[in-house]
Amino acid sequence: MVTNLFKPKDSTDPGEELIRTSTIPLTIPGMLADARARFAGKVTYRQKIQGKWEQLSTQSAYEQAQDFAAGLVALGHEKGDRVAIICENGLPWVVGAFGNAIAGGVWVPLYVELGGEEVEELVKRSGAKIVIISAKKLERLESHLGSAEHVIVVGSDETKSGKPPGFLRHGRPSLIPFDQVASNATDDSRAEVAKRHVEPEDLATIIFTSGTTGGMKGVMLTHKNLMTNAESTRRKSQAEEKDRLLLVLPMHHAFPFTMFLTTTAAGVELTFENDLLRVRDRLEEVKPTLFIAVPALFEQMYRTILRRAELQGKMELFKRGLRVVDVAKRRIGVNLGRLVFREVHQLLGGQLRYAFSGGAALKPEVAQAFFRLGLPLLQGYGLTEAAPCVAAQDWNLRKFLFSNHYEEQVGTVGTAMEGVEVDLIDVPEKEIYVNLHGEGELVIRGPNVFAGYWQAPEETARAMAGEWLRTGDLARLDKAGNIYITGRSKYVIVLDSGEKVVPDELEERIGEMDIAEDVCVLPTQHRNKTQVGAIIYPNVEAMLARLADRGDEVKEATIRAAIQQELDELAKKIAPHKRVSDLMLSDRPLPKTALRDVARGLVAKPDSFDLERWKTSAPEEEAASSDSEPDQESAATE
Repeated sequence: MVTNLFKPKDSTDPGEELIRTSTIPLTIPGMLADARARFAGKVTYRQKIQGKWEQLSTQSAYEQAQDFAAGLVALGHEKGDRVAIICENGLPWVVGAFGNAIAGGVWVPLYVELGGEEVEELVKRSGAKIVIISAKKLERLESHLGSAEHVIVVGSDETKSGKPPGFLRHGRPSLIPFDQVASNATDDSRAEVAKRHVEPEDLATIIFTSGTTGGMKGVMLTHKNLMTNAESTRRKSQAEEKDRLLLVLPMHHAFPFTMFLTTTAAGVELTFENDLLRVRDRLEEVKPTLFIAVPALFEQMYRTILRRAELQGKMELFKRGLRVVDVAKRRIGVNLGRLVFREVHQLLGGQLRYAFSGGAALKPEVAQAFFRLGLPLLQGYGLTEAAPCVAAQDWNLRKFLFSNHYEEQVGTVGTAMEGVEVDLIDVPEKEIYVNLHGEGELVIRGPNVFAGYWQAPEETARAMAGEWLRTGDLARLDKAGNIYITGRSKYVIVLDSGEKVVPDELEERIGEMDIAEDVCVLPTQHRNKTQVGAIIYPNVEAMLARLADRGDEVKEATIRAAIQQELDELAKKIAPHKRVSDLMLSDRPLPKTALRDVARGLVAKPDSFDLERWKTSAPEEEAASSDSEPDQESAATE
């Protein structure tokens, strides 16, 4: 048992109880030192690059992070300095993040696909003196890094040869290869690192997030925020030393970053993979026991499983297997999916305990589809301001195999994490009252709640209701404490009749149509009356197939008619006030967040529909690949 840096209080507060009983120190450097002592030479981090495995043990990660911290200090890094990183997941991320934490710095992870002006703004806003960037991103972003004092380049052959690109050749900021930072360390800088003490309340990271609402806000998370959330995540996930996790989510998000900390603390072997086309290869090689992803990837995985069965001429056999599973579950209450679909399980490595979906709402039918295959797919909920995990479904193998527990709870995001309290409050401006409607805005309290928004005290005040964090999400709670997210309070459409429409609910129903790829439901005005509108980007492949089957000409009118027909069918199944009255077609995919959900705040109402642009707008079909030769056959998980 690790002694905490916080003294327990005489309180029944669940957050204090979590801190008192935590097995994880409440700072990142303390956690890493503890992991090093417990797991010593175990290989903890792995990544395959150009066909060759690279790896780090916990011991090596600790030593390299110490050296990197001393190198940063030699460059002038002070405690509290911000270090921005614009780099794909990998071993440099591990060393850089831990090294910066040991030096007492603040980590500022930025999405690698941000535009140059966005990067420039966020580097300036955060006041980052040092930027760590991958060589492949440097050429595109080099002219936007001028406010930094030093640029550390990961994987750059040019910098090693002394030929930095662009303006960096001419003075500030200085350009340094990542693997040379440690060599700058001096006896004095090492001594300075040894003197720097990081406290639980110290700021650990600033994560700039726009989510689905637009606008970039810097969420400030302390070491205590992150490490208490890592502890509650470890307990909820039951992660332990024998586990293996394949991580494909980019760590500029709080969820994968916290999972990275959680797995380090628990001694889990963590494999990074940035190329979704190689996920199948990694699953078969790594044989993970845990896998986390966003709903869009799980949907793609299931579509590819079906396509694989069809390509192999096994679709009838696949459907027969599903019937066998359904009959067995109904008659004897046993899930035979793992036995019936052994081949599918082998494609996923064959040792997966469960998969976990986060970042957006998981469609119930996707979860049910995985259950029938004998693959547990659990769901959770969180937000960056909560470091980020708020709730998750508990895992119980016996309940999955021998009951309908998970089938009956499809749609819930589970119960609150240990140490986290949740409650519902009224939303008077939307005429939503908990005692009348059984739902309200979800609020949370606990040691994971953020320290505020960077340089935005007014925004911080608006995000809080006393000591409770307002999530902006509508929810209801059942008697067992399960949370059901029902929509965003900000985007509830209040009609002139006083009736309310939750966009998320309609978007989910419309999204079930194979001819609707992206959907955004929003209020529109007609003759000074509020009505329900929907912007829909039609799925190119499915729509062309639908029109061909009907013998219809491909034009805007026939596309609109096909979608309207589906909407009319949906209207028969829902309350009249929820029906879509204003259909708008988009000829290009709707803007997405990095987690692939529609960025509602960035969606603009289309003023026209260009047929030719729509035909060429579909993203290229993802195909499986390997580290050597491309595989022509679609794989189970792309």
